[in-house]
Amino acid sequence: MVQRYRRAPTSKSPKQPNQQKSDPWAYLMLLLRYRPRSIAEARQRMTEQGFDHDMIEAAIQQAVATDQLDDAAFAKLWVRDRMWHHPLSRAAISQELRGKGIHPDLISGTLSSEYPAVREIELATGLAEERIRRIRGISPDKRRNRLMAFLARRGFSQNLIYQVVKTVEKDLDHDD
Repeated sequence: MVQRYRRAPTSKSPKQPNQQKSDPWAYLMLLLRYRPRSIAEARQRMTEQGFDHDMIEAAIQQAVATDQLDDAAFAKLWVRDRMWHHPLSRAAISQELRGKGIHPDLISGTLSSEYPAVREIELATGLAEERIRRIRGISPDKRRNRLMAFLARRGFSQNLIYQVVKTVEKDLDHDD
């Protein structure tokens, strides 16, 4: 049987966990070690921990001043990450960013620069082509329904789904 030992706290950690509970700045830095956050997310998480409102705002202002919290950079990173690692439609990404407290003007600006409509069609087509390879052996009607449901779960519009499915099926018919 393999024994597992608890690791001793390293000197890299600036504060012990009990100090992080009383210091919103330390807690914010802990959050940002895991992944980037929006300002609203950071505020919400620190509020949930029970920190004083004034202390939270001071920590957020300090993080903004040192560019450790930046909604524009966060939105850009979120869009790029979603496009490459878990592709979603522009509408679905927009909804996620709204849920993370990003301002609507910032969302539309980020989406127009990082995720143009032409790229959405390419992304949906690529997803459909990849998915259709997995479900080749089933009847055409069932395959079409599954493909449409898959793209709908990713947040693509009905018009785009019909266009992409038609294109992919046409390509599949030419391959057979």
